[in-house]
Amino acid sequence: MGYYSDVALCLTKNGMDQLKTALAEAEKNNPDNFAAIKMLIGGEPSKIDESTGAVVFLWKGEKWYEEFAEMAFVAKLMDSLPSEDFLFIRLGEDYDDIETRGSYRCNPQLVRITREIAAD
Repeated sequence: MGYYSDVALCLTKNGMDQLKTALAEAEKNNPDNFAAIKMLIGGEPSKIDESTGAVVFLWKGEKWYEEFAEMAFVAKLMDSLPSEDFLFIRLGEDYDDIETRGSYRCNPQLVRITREIAAD
């Protein structure tokens, strides 16, 4: 069991460049945890904006606990980035469990939280 979250991480081109550097350092300095880190964030982003170099990683149904090496890696990456180079959104299972970090609001993929009332 566990508590699952949906997560988005948007990075500017500079943020993506910093991610690549951090991945190379993790592979060299943290080989025991690198496989988990690479599985989470070492592959292709979910969305790429070719004109700006901005990217989005999307994860559904993740146990997002910073005790896990791959989640700690993402947290450390965000700590090292200027706020304007990333936007992090985590939606937990509970309706009011929302975490956001970063101030990159002009992301070309328009990643955002939406809520609506609908009736059919």
